[in-house]
Amino acid sequence: MVNYLICCKFISSSAVDANQKFELNIIKLFSNNSYNIIFSYSIFMRNLKNIEYFNEKNVTWIRLNRPEKLNALNEETWLELKESVIKANTEKTNLICITGNGRAFSAGDDIQSMYQFKDLSESKNFFNKLKDTIMAIVESEKPIMFAVNGLAYGGGCELLLLGDFVISVPDALFSLPESKLGLIPPLALSIGMFIMGLRNVARLALSGEPITASEALRIGLIDEIVEKDRINERVHEISDYLSKIPNTAISVIRKILAIHRINFISSIVDELAKISLTNEAKTKMKDFLEKRKFK
Repeated sequence: MVNYLICCKFISSSAVDANQKFELNIIKLFSNNSYNIIFSYSIFMRNLKNIEYFNEKNVTWIRLNRPEKLNALNEETWLELKESVIKANTEKTNLICITGNGRAFSAGDDIQSMYQFKDLSESKNFFNKLKDTIMAIVESEKPIMFAVNGLAYGGGCELLLLGDFVISVPDALFSLPESKLGLIPPLALSIGMFIMGLRNVARLALSGEPITASEALRIGLIDEIVEKDRINERVHEISDYLSKIPNTAISVIRKILAIHRINFISSIVDELAKISLTNEAKTKMKDFLEKRKFK
């Protein structure tokens, strides 16, 4: 005789960190008192404001959730993203997938936040959080996947350069518009050249013009174009494929990739912290915020 048991568990840790986790397991019970967990779903809740975090089968989903701001990356979002990636590495999943809510994956760094920097200390504080998040992604023991659900501009576009797998909906647009704001795209100017090639990076960084998903695929910014209604399915297909590869091999591959990525990141992010304080950058950011047309 075979029975099925639905087990729900709510775990709350100390009030200090406000960590909470809800788990749902469907368990198959056999007459000899053995059992198999045939379905497991859990969601981790850390009082996140700008990110949705949940586990689905073997995938940990991290979903940017500021749709009214096109998922722009402010200081709080960078911090939540870092903590979510670190937490995801403790889960019993084999793939971390980062995506966005609404019509954008991410419009990039929050220009309003950057415009308000008063001195180098404030600027470095912001970009150090950005750098910490980048390092958490780079040093993740689990593969990182990006599922681009809409426009990916600026920092949102550059995040894709940190992924092991990048898929995109057909109508997504990609752009590195930092130069129009008197800024630079640090990841594109470092690891981006090894992924897309120097000429393509130069064109995107200097022009700031958007490109289509087809063009992003051609230059290697993304790996695959997937219809919107198949995104979830495709993520789980890749997760299933990864489940057949020994964890040791995955871990070593990730560590070697991290060495190459880390070597190029730190110094150029520091340059961005400095250039964001120039009068020219401040003027361009002000124009942007006032929705003026760039000349």
